[in-house]
Amino acid sequence: MKVNELTKCIVCEEKKEQGIHIIEAFVCEECEKKIVTTETDAPIYNSFVEKLRSINTVKQEIAN
Repeated sequence: MKVNELTKCIVCEEKKEQGIHIIEAFVCEECEKKIVTTETDAPIYNSFVEKLRSINTVKQEIAN
């Protein structure tokens, strides 16, 4: 990735510069922090899980 290149986060869907790449997916730093600090009984937790499940779809597409 080029310096200052923006990538779309799979969680917030905003283009950000900093974050982590998981397979072909990108999670920005802000969302990563929210995910790891959110309690499993919080209403937003299931939303995070669904967004992260999309990584499995990307993985399957790569395998085929």
